[in-house]
Amino acid sequence: MAIKQQTASERITEQVTSWPGVEAGLGRRGEFGFTLGRRELGHLHGDRVFHGGFPKKVWQELFDQGRIDHHPVFPGKPGYAARRIDGDDDVRDVIELIRLNYDRAVATHGLPGESSAPAHAARGDKTEIDGLYALAPESLPFAPSHDIRAFLLRRDRGNLLLYSTTIASAAAPAVKQLGGISRHYLNHRHEALFASERVAAPVFVHEAERASVSGRYTVRGTFSRRHMLDEDFEVIPTPGHTPGATAYLWDSGERRLLFTGDTIYLDDGEWVAAVLASSDREAYIHSLELIGELDFDVLVPWAATRGQPFYAVTDRSDLQRRIGAIIERVRRGEDH
Repeated sequence: MAIKQQTASERITEQVTSWPGVEAGLGRRGEFGFTLGRRELGHLHGDRVFHGGFPKKVWQELFDQGRIDHHPVFPGKPGYAARRIDGDDDVRDVIELIRLNYDRAVATHGLPGESSAPAHAARGDKTEIDGLYALAPESLPFAPSHDIRAFLLRRDRGNLLLYSTTIASAAAPAVKQLGGISRHYLNHRHEALFASERVAAPVFVHEAERASVSGRYTVRGTFSRRHMLDEDFEVIPTPGHTPGATAYLWDSGERRLLFTGDTIYLDDGEWVAAVLASSDREAYIHSLELIGELDFDVLVPWAATRGQPFYAVTDRSDLQRRIGAIIERVRRGEDH
């Protein structure tokens, strides 16, 4: 007896409806849609077409990657997306696209029946490192298997917030209890895509990133050179990923933590680079060589694989080996 194979829509539906809170059903126009509470995550037209909506910045990145196309009804409006489903790869990618909207909805609004954002998003979770608080993770739309985080550094001379996520605002009450934020430092321009509406703190960024960041943030100050803030926090420009990418080295008293943004991030525990088409490869290599000379024992990137450790404890021998491996790959023309 032949076993009937699942159709594309059946496979997508089986996966998506396994996520907590998701409901599926026919819409008024015959489309088969997925919702989380009142929020639509996307819908299918038969087995061949997916339609969905995304924030404009996310839509543009997905469009540039070739993962979506213009919506046929709204061809001139970024945000409205279409994707043909012609094979297994398309099925998997449509599931990932729906997951982007699901993760964003859960992070921002919580599951149906919750009064607000999830509890973990409303606090700054203390790590095992004294003074370091990790805010709630947020799915990275362009790499949905990875999460990004912002970090609060609790200091006697004023707390610092490093990196940016859209859901950082949910932790505002908890951050206030920890003493608020005296300065907010961004590593590079892409973090402005995740600007948080309620994080009210002076923003500082490299001068080369100011124009790209100022559309989403009011920039209080810029810099272009390596320098110290007080005696425990060092600002270290590391151009390459973007022209003004900047690492930050914090001496917590217990550890020396290096915040590398996307210049080095964690992929299943491995230290990897993020060389883009717009990146300066030679500058990137020079910055990696500089990082290899720094004295630190904890790496804290912006992004890490979901479900994996989001910072890495290291030592001199380990960090030199890992950074040396990255430099070799980048010199060979690899992007990671």
